[in-house]
Amino acid sequence: MSDQIMNPVTLENLATLLPITAFFLLILLQGVAPRRDLFKNGIERIYHNLFLFVVNTLIMRLLVPLTLVAVAIWAGERGFGLFNVLDVSPWVAGLLAVIALDFAIYWQHVATHKIPLLWRMHRVHHADHDMDVTTAIRFHPLELFLSLLYKSLFVALLGASVTAVIVFELMLFIGPAFNHSNLKLPRRLDQVLRMVIATPDVHRAHHSIHRDEQDTNYGFFLIWWDRMFKTYTDEPRDGHSTMEIGLEGEQGDCKRVDQMLLSPFK
Repeated sequence: MSDQIMNPVTLENLATLLPITAFFLLILLQGVAPRRDLFKNGIERIYHNLFLFVVNTLIMRLLVPLTLVAVAIWAGERGFGLFNVLDVSPWVAGLLAVIALDFAIYWQHVATHKIPLLWRMHRVHHADHDMDVTTAIRFHPLELFLSLLYKSLFVALLGASVTAVIVFELMLFIGPAFNHSNLKLPRRLDQVLRMVIATPDVHRAHHSIHRDEQDTNYGFFLIWWDRMFKTYTDEPRDGHSTMEIGLEGEQGDCKRVDQMLLSPFK
């Protein structure tokens, strides 16, 4: 996946249009074929999730002058990073870079559950009392900023191409939008897909109110790492239709945008 494989304009258009299209398509599909009743906890949670996403977008665009594409360009111009040094096929380098970045995100996710300071930020995501496409964009801005720094480090060290970075960013948005959705998949299709990627039924267990289930199924896109490192849960013990989602006690009292933004400082 070198930068010669796809035209930069084509890449930019894909990076803009695909996530938006996928997001609204999944909202439509989860309404047509819902897995759970999303309205028992009120529709207000969806509005607040979307509002937080708008706030985060403004913060990251206006206050953070850093992008993964810019890091990839910087590394490429200086010949910095593993795949800028190794003499391998651009396609092989791109594929390995995308897989390696997904692997890095798995460990980042594990860290947000195991390190108390990071959990204070990540619990904003888990405090949602149900799970649908909008849960995938419900993150504290500080967590997004630290995640950007972490991913930038790996993009530079790998020497990932611009094309590989954009493919990874598409996966990082579309994958979570899909596996956080309230979409009911045919069981046979779910069983096939979960051999490779995290499906909604796989990731829903991660949002269980039970902490031992929260500490499983960390994969945002590929499910290989959970199976490899024994953090995979096949099914939530309370069943998908009746399981409780979210956090208990004060940690779960995080419904409005102001509560989400202040949560890490409590």
